[in-house]
Amino acid sequence: MQSNDITYTNGLGELLAPLLKIIRATGFFEAFVFMPLMTILSVFVFIRLKRRLKGNGTFKNGLQKKMRLTLLVSYYSLCFMVTNVTAVAFKTLIVQEMDYKGTPWFINLVAPLHFYILSVVLAYLWLIRRNLSGLTDRLLCMYIQVGLIGGYYIGIYRLMNEPFNITDPTTGMSGIFFLLWFGVLNLDIGIRLFRQI
Repeated sequence: MQSNDITYTNGLGELLAPLLKIIRATGFFEAFVFMPLMTILSVFVFIRLKRRLKGNGTFKNGLQKKMRLTLLVSYYSLCFMVTNVTAVAFKTLIVQEMDYKGTPWFINLVAPLHFYILSVVLAYLWLIRRNLSGLTDRLLCMYIQVGLIGGYYIGIYRLMNEPFNITDPTTGMSGIFFLLWFGVLNLDIGIRLFRQI
């Protein structure tokens, strides 16, 4: 799975090789390039989402109205994820762009995992934009729930297995953040799944 000086992590990387070479040549895969650009894009995605939420009754009544600010922060985090996870998913199709020393056994799974995370986030954004209570919405809730269970696992794993350092938020400290964040999202999913409209 090598082309010139680029090694691809899996068949999808090989399939997208022409596009990935162009993107890599621009320097986009450097964190100091894609993070600011994708963060700015996430703000625009959130502004559009927030406008939609005003008209679809998401915060009209009930617990969602009381938790409006908390949910808006969580919804922005989803917008941030949809843009940045997209960039990382494509970046991780190239071995040289990954941050691992050596070649771990799971290297060909990193990009597909990011694409799966992206699919869960897109499903969640579609769910909140629709704000309905039909069969499609209930199926979306269940699909998202599977993703949240994976998120809980990562939060617990980080909390139990990584060093706890308050100055480094990527260590065990992030486990606490993940558990709280997924808890808020899970509450929102529960409300959407069991409400009657």
